[in-house]
Amino acid sequence: MKISKLPPEGYVEHMKRSALMAAQGVGIEAGIIILTEGLKKWPQDLEDAIRWVVLERKRLQEIQAKEPK
Repeated sequence: MKISKLPPEGYVEHMKRSALMAAQGVGIEAGIIILTEGLKKWPQDLEDAIRWVVLERKRLQEIQAKEPK
């Protein structure tokens, strides 16, 4: 049987969202560790996933900063 070089469908998206939750709660380092460990078999997806988490976290922080307290 030949093993696919692509991750299972939806796996990368799941890892990105999990990393984002960790980055929001604990810190960006925790999110990056989750991505690094979760995507080590698919390094071609790692850089894009890290970029997405960093940008999404920044976007969410900007939204929270604009909300009245």
